Amino acid sequence: MSSKLMNPLAFAACLLVAGTGAAQQASDMSLGEVLSATLAFQDAGHSESVDVAAGMSLLGDLPVLSALHVQSDLDQGADETELSLNLPLKSGLRHRLDESLSGLEVRLSEASTVYRAWYFSGLIREAVWAHRLAQVQISQARERVKLLAELESRSKLQVKAGTVSEYAVLLAGQERLDAELLLSDHQAALREAALRFGSLTGLPAVPSDISEPVPVPQQPRYDIHPRLVLLESKREQERLLAGLADPRAANWNLALVARDFSGPGQDERQFGLAVDVPLGLVEVRHRGVESQKAAAQRDFILQRDQARLEIRRDWQALRSDAERLQTRQRLLQESALLGEKIEAQLLSLRASNEVEAELVLRRLLDVLDRRGELALIKSQIHRNAALQRQAAGYPL
Repeated sequence: MSSKLMNPLAFAACLLVAGTGAAQQASDMSLGEVLSATLAFQDAGHSESVDVAAGMSLLGDLPVLSALHVQSDLDQGADETELSLNLPLKSGLRHRLDESLSGLEVRLSEASTVYRAWYFSGLIREAVWAHRLAQVQISQARERVKLLAELESRSKLQVKAGTVSEYAVLLAGQERLDAELLLSDHQAALREAALRFGSLTGLPAVPSDISEPVPVPQQPRYDIHPRLVLLESKREQERLLAGLADPRAANWNLALVARDFSGPGQDERQFGLAVDVPLGLVEVRHRGVESQKAAAQRDFILQRDQARLEIRRDWQALRSDAERLQTRQRLLQESALLGEKIEAQLLSLRASNEVEAELVLRRLLDVLDRRGELALIKSQIHRNAALQRQAAGYPL
């Protein structure tokens, strides 16, 4: 991870702060701090700890206590009473498998933690950039409304002066209303993005700085990609668990035996040990077990290949889109320079008829559209870079 997770208790205290102060504090957070707050918020009431030392005892199963009493039906016969304590002991292979599973549990927990951070990083990136794009669109829509309101007011003055007909006023007014409707839609999108961010993170405000210090990677990290690492760790766990079913991993059995013979002639007590040890020198293989192992391996290879293909496909699509955005930004920058000159000329024109008035308005709106797209495409390029980091396997 590019930034260390903060203490969840610190963020829990942060979430308890109410009002403007809490919103300001959330607004000043970095994305790494937002991720820490999100993980703490999502963990609330669901944290569990795994005891990796559990299962490391010598016993492979529960001890069994057996009792036997045999009553003789002969006058001079002896009654027999027997007590035995059976202790299933782990074989050497079973003990090694348990040690491997214990170590794997630590790695699996770490892989799951990294995967979880990466997963929520993707959700956070989507939410903050949806919010930022809506902000840019609102800013551009407000400029559009402002300009159209000015043109409408100017047309009204020209109508009073008798230089243009009322058509110019109606046209500018209609375009202004359309721009206000568009502004309303963008404001609704902003509120939706803020609500989505809040329900995800538990924070009252989206951070003002959503930049990431990590540069855009050149290719996905297949070797340590959180999705692939977790998949491989789960496969290793399945392999070790399947090894416990191997006959050579069967428990040894140690029995402590006590017998008592009681009769008219004499009383006798006997004590002894009994040991059952599976002979691991003889290999025993079951076709069903081998088929299950082969099927599990095939499923893992298929899942791994699918995951790598999806990662590569998403990465290539984002790289292609990044090139498209860069090219479009360059062309829009050139168009914006011309648009400034065109706008200055159009605003100085005095349309003499309805056709010219409408043409001037349409040209001005074209200039505004290109300017708005240029402002939006800058944020789209940064959003694309954030999604590239996500696809490559970089958490926040």
